Amino acid sequence: MTTNSVKSNQTSVRAIQNESHIDTLSEKIDQLYIMNLAALELLTELGITQSQIMKKIEEIDLRDGKLDGKLSQPTECSDCGHRISKRRTNCFYCGSKINSFGFKAT
Repeated sequence: MTTNSVKSNQTSVRAIQNESHIDTLSEKIDQLYIMNLAALELLTELGITQSQIMKKIEEIDLRDGKLDGKLSQPTECSDCGHRISKRRTNCFYCGSKINSFGFKAT
């Protein structure tokens, strides 16, 4: 096999992996969108105003000290208590499965 064909194969594999990653992220975005829409509709039905919701969003955003639309603090594993990245699906220390909200999956 030539160097060019090896590089081409590696590039193809990376492209497939990237497409898979994009598909996974798209699914997560769709799930979060539906969950947020349901929560917003329920809050509205309960009489919570859009202004109150926006104020709470800002309050939560500022928990890490920055108004940037992100929470940068790591979360803690509910099983072992170690701090773990929010991007992990399993605790690095004990292996416990963590869902997208940082809680132990049931």
